Amino acid sequence: MVEPPYFYFPSLATAYGSATLDEITRHHVVTVLRMQPSQKIMLMDGVGNVAEGIIHEASKKTLSVLLGDKIAYPNSTPRVTIAISVLKNANRFEWMLEKVTEIGVSEIIPLISDRTERTHFREDRLRQIIVSASIQSKQSWMPILHPPQKVHDVIQEAKSVNKFIAHCIDTQKNMLKKQDQDAIILIGPEGDFTIPEIEFALAQGFTSVSLGESRLRTETAGVAAAVLMKL
Repeated sequence: MVEPPYFYFPSLATAYGSATLDEITRHHVVTVLRMQPSQKIMLMDGVGNVAEGIIHEASKKTLSVLLGDKIAYPNSTPRVTIAISVLKNANRFEWMLEKVTEIGVSEIIPLISDRTERTHFREDRLRQIIVSASIQSKQSWMPILHPPQKVHDVIQEAKSVNKFIAHCIDTQKNMLKKQDQDAIILIGPEGDFTIPEIEFALAQGFTSVSLGESRLRTETAGVAAAVLMKL
């Protein structure tokens, strides 16, 4: 049996009985998939709630569904936070964001460090990438995307039990591994963190870790860290 397609409906928690879906969902259901009344879709709100919807009306102007019972899924633990430098190449950052969302990280913090070459991005576009990746991977909880933050602020405010920093300085490091407690990892820009940034992180209780023998691009390091910590 083919599983019904998933769609994002942020108001699911407060919707009862029936719901009218937005234009983007309507276009995909009616125009792209050519679905008809009585067919099923699945709705998720990104904060744990999932419900089945039976299409009631499907036209070029409206899409309404009858809602089934909601299922509330607990958030996955441990919570893994990826704090990673914003990249000059926006496409690479977007690719990383998509992949770490699919892997199931809990939070993503764009970092502004001394060597970060780009400090702005289109937040609306990045949030849509997270929504699409969550739907594709059927993640009932979407990661929180924070606004860009200075690396020193992130270091000082980190509340995770385990705190790591990945860098290229030749020093003693343990291989990053799957976490059994909440954890955060810092990943620097193309030119790596500066020595003062690394020293500050270590002084604040962060531990230097390795992501493997190869020297990775920033976006690849973000994905590798997510895989090692979650899978």
